[in-house]
Amino acid sequence: MRLSKSSRWRTRKSVTVLVAAATIGASGALIGLAGTAAAGAAPASRHSHATITLQYWNTYNQADAEGKTMQNVVIKKFEQENPGIKVDSVYYLYGDLLSKFLATSAAGDPPDVLRSDIAWVPELASQGVIQNVGKLSGFAAIKANALPGPLATTYVDGGYYALPCDTNTQALFWNKADFAAAGIKSPPTTTAQLFADAKALTIPSKGQYGLGVDGTDIWNTAPYVWSLGGSFTNSKYTTAEGYMDSAKTEAAVTQLVNLLKAGDIGSDFQGGSSAVSGEQGFPKGQYAMYIDGPWAVPTYAGLNPVPKYGIALFPKGPAGSFSTVGGEDNVVAKDGHHIAAAEKFAEFLDSSFAQDAMAAQGDMSAMKNDAASEVKTTPYYKVFTEQLKTAKVRAVSAGYSQLDSDWSNALGEILAGKVSVDAGLTSAAQLATQALNSN
Repeated sequence: MRLSKSSRWRTRKSVTVLVAAATIGASGALIGLAGTAAAGAAPASRHSHATITLQYWNTYNQADAEGKTMQNVVIKKFEQENPGIKVDSVYYLYGDLLSKFLATSAAGDPPDVLRSDIAWVPELASQGVIQNVGKLSGFAAIKANALPGPLATTYVDGGYYALPCDTNTQALFWNKADFAAAGIKSPPTTTAQLFADAKALTIPSKGQYGLGVDGTDIWNTAPYVWSLGGSFTNSKYTTAEGYMDSAKTEAAVTQLVNLLKAGDIGSDFQGGSSAVSGEQGFPKGQYAMYIDGPWAVPTYAGLNPVPKYGIALFPKGPAGSFSTVGGEDNVVAKDGHHIAAAEKFAEFLDSSFAQDAMAAQGDMSAMKNDAASEVKTTPYYKVFTEQLKTAKVRAVSAGYSQLDSDWSNALGEILAGKVSVDAGLTSAAQLATQALNSN
């Protein structure tokens, strides 16, 4: 999505939303609001005898062609192929979407289909408000065609509760002018080279840091941890102990801590009011390298002058080259009014027509067969498509948001020198394990 920096960051992480009893009790009022698009227009009735009208809640950007393409191209094509079914694309702000869906689900009147953040799917499945779509007749074909990372975000407790919608990941952005000035001919291909280059590219007198790490959260630190052989949980997402505090995870964190102490990582890592994000600092020469997603490219294309940079795969560590899977999934409400039609629409959104149309608007396809065609349309997707082949998902668990906070908070304490790496990660692992088993 082409959102503000802060909004894009939020779409990559789960948001803990508690629907209090008072909110549930007032859900009748919420429902009146929830069926209304952002502009205030009332959607068509879903109870029409002449047609079936589905509500599709999403956060597609209304400021550019993304939202219009969904409504006027993708949905229009679906309606042409399915006479008698209409679809209202209803826009919500990201921060409002999950709470409104939960409230309307509790009241028995949810929208038919929701474009969900991938991190919300476990929570929605655990609360029993979405369908197990793994039983759909067309699911086997979708499963076979889906990229492994996006597909993994739909699998919860032995069932598939979503269909992959779109995906993204991060790769290494490197400043060609900074590299040339330092006599470095090409981007690093190994983590050892990455850390050495970060040191060589740091020039305090110019306010230039060799590396930017845009926060202590898992989205931004996982590529380093995973590539160096560390981990956050076991494969079943039931414990963090022995993983988040393992020797390899501690070694990865120690490496980042040492780079920060040496002055080779910028202010974005620890954050704070004066911190400069990688996306802001990179084009200004403040960061010679950092990791980011495909949304950064159109941002830089609009600058004057346009920075000279390259995009490369995240460097290989002892365990390989890993980045983090981001994106959205489509879920079908369990108490929706037109479940069969909703399932048909959700399946259509994974068709090549829909995937290619939205890929042209910045939403990378979650389907293998569409990767080649989207690269032709958007050439800079090539590196990200290749990175997605090994990208990993964050813990698919209703407790992920708390786990992420436990990790991020511990890393912040470590960077501030308040606790040792061992003590900080040991405590975080214990807290994270509780989060994983509290739902």
